[in-house]
Amino acid sequence: MKTAEEMKEEKLGQEPAFPVESKEYGNVGINEIGMSKRFYAACAAMRGLFANPHPIFVNAGMESLIKQAYYAADELLRQEEL
Repeated sequence: MKTAEEMKEEKLGQEPAFPVESKEYGNVGINEIGMSKRFYAACAAMRGLFANPHPIFVNAGMESLIKQAYYAADELLRQEEL
């Protein structure tokens, strides 16, 4: 059984980045189609990593840059929860 903290961590950033109201099917609610907050934040972090001319970033492999971007996104979303 997962702890409350593990469940919170699992949900981190899974909300839609740009929620919109949907009136389809007679319901008014949040339409969760689209990118998550986590993916959006990771994309923003990737732009910064690619723009950095430092050799550490230039010579890093794509997988390493992706991991760093998601690490930054996750930390950003944790801070948002505070």
